[in-house]
Amino acid sequence: MDEKIRSKIGSERFEVRSCLGAGGMGVVYEAFDKLENKVVALKTLQQLDAESLYRFKKEFRALADLHHPNLINLGELIEEDGQWFFTMELIRGPNFIEWVTRSFDESATSDTDLFDATPISGDEDTRAFTEKPSRTPFDETRLRKGLHQLASGLVALHEANQIHRDIKPSNILVTEDERVVLLDFGLVMASTPDAQTQTTGLIEGTAAYMAPEQAAGAPTGTSADWYAMGVTLFEALTGQHPFTGPPLQVLMVKQSTPSPAPNELIDGLPDDLDALCADLLK
Repeated sequence: MDEKIRSKIGSERFEVRSCLGAGGMGVVYEAFDKLENKVVALKTLQQLDAESLYRFKKEFRALADLHHPNLINLGELIEEDGQWFFTMELIRGPNFIEWVTRSFDESATSDTDLFDATPISGDEDTRAFTEKPSRTPFDETRLRKGLHQLASGLVALHEANQIHRDIKPSNILVTEDERVVLLDFGLVMASTPDAQTQTTGLIEGTAAYMAPEQAAGAPTGTSADWYAMGVTLFEALTGQHPFTGPPLQVLMVKQSTPSPAPNELIDGLPDDLDALCADLLK
């Protein structure tokens, strides 16, 4: 590990072991906390400006006092020599889609091995239609268990008056003991009217998973998180997104085109999961 990185994130207390990932605002490292005598994840702030620091602190404070088995547990917010970072539990495991699909066909090397998803041409090329496969390439038991846990975490988050705004498989990891954990709260926002007013006109999130109102920069409520859960479920059931194409095109078509139902793409889906997905995507 680069000594410059060590010096930036409290090398006296933390033994930094590896980089786990990076996003637009921060980098996450695996580290050993000598004070607490345990391995943790450290999220650091990449750019030290007023707006970035405000959002970084907001992310921490939104979750610091919220403890739920399906939400990542945060530790401490720390400032050392002008560098800000916070600790959180270290989650190891596949993302949600990997977990519900990989055991179905261990010989598959990628999603394209499991799903042959070719959008149709023409005006509706953002609709993810394909020839219907005759099988369902997911582990139904895992999917049902995972959805229940994800919903439980979302309910707890919403009851705390917070909206995640970036629900997607890469932000949902599954531990070895099959605990589904929602993480990465970089876009978290309070569900109060004042917070909604402040973000009106801003388009933030991941295009494929954004609710139509979020994609339009309109006030965003908890329903946006449920919509993103619906896209995640759609992906688990069909192997693709409800809409495909360049991000801007996806954002625009969501404003006028209803999502297809999973059973339009795949035969033999459980009726209740198909109906749940359709309801979440309304």
